[in-house]
Amino acid sequence: MGWWSDTDMPGSLIFLQSHLSFPVINAGDGLNEHPSQGLLDCFTLEEHLGSLEGKTILLLGDIMHSRVARSNLWALKKLGARIIVSGPPTLIPPGLSEWGIMIAPRLDDVLPLVDAVNVLRVQYERQEHGYFPSVREYRALFGLTEKRCQRLPSHCCILHPGPINRGIELDSVVADGPHSVILDQVTNGVAIRMAMMNYLINQGGAHGDTNGPD
Repeated sequence: MGWWSDTDMPGSLIFLQSHLSFPVINAGDGLNEHPSQGLLDCFTLEEHLGSLEGKTILLLGDIMHSRVARSNLWALKKLGARIIVSGPPTLIPPGLSEWGIMIAPRLDDVLPLVDAVNVLRVQYERQEHGYFPSVREYRALFGLTEKRCQRLPSHCCILHPGPINRGIELDSVVADGPHSVILDQVTNGVAIRMAMMNYLINQGGAHGDTNGPD
């Protein structure tokens, strides 16, 4: 069985696998990736939207520091989705437009266009450089409030990887409202991670696969 690694060191999984003879599951390596979250997010989206081919998915918030965002970008592109990102300009990494990803400086302009919004946590522990002036300004410009939620299509899903800073990136009435599939994410997270471990135990190991899901 693999070693489940959750560390704040980007690239640590490559280091571990170079020294171990059994599979390692990436449970999040620093600012790099969070593959199991990406898988459960896509699974949850497909449950509610069907095929993601041609669907428009908005990643909202701190893209720069989000390992969830990175894994979502890889997976959603693979599944044929159209991706929009929105957040403070200082929290949008350079080069995304070269991937064919739309950058939306004004959140309100794109809300009517999307099939799902994945709201990312404001990571206070990574804000030592002052990437935005204040929490109040962040909420005013990029918070998914009850009023903004009214601009979304009726079928739109709202996701959040948790934990939620309620009243900042996401209002409680939205997190607990009819658009929210956050509890489905939690449920699906158990199934997805069980499936990953089952693969390693019953299939990956049988074929000598030392990489496992990544």
